[in-house]
Amino acid sequence: MEILVATSEDFALLRDGRPVASGAWDDVQQVRAYVADAGAVTCVALRLRGGRELVARDDAPGWDDLVDAAESALPGMRRRRDWWPAVQGGASPLVLFDR
Repeated sequence: MEILVATSEDFALLRDGRPVASGAWDDVQQVRAYVADAGAVTCVALRLRGGRELVARDDAPGWDDLVDAAESALPGMRRRRDWWPAVQGGASPLVLFDR
């Protein structure tokens, strides 16, 4: 099971209780949203400096906290209320933030 953890400074993806990816909001270069698994899951991909990428799925615990923290920490990031309907409607992938 994957769990997402987010604070005002950083974020992490835990798998089976162990961290597998993490980063600081200051290191995020781009955020994209898209649908996966034949539209069953919405994902947000956070591309970090150095090319690393963390993919968060909306079925993971902590999803809402991660998206809320990203909206607060990343100036100019599109708000969920604006991008969610577009992604669900087929506008995928959609860039939400680009540094």
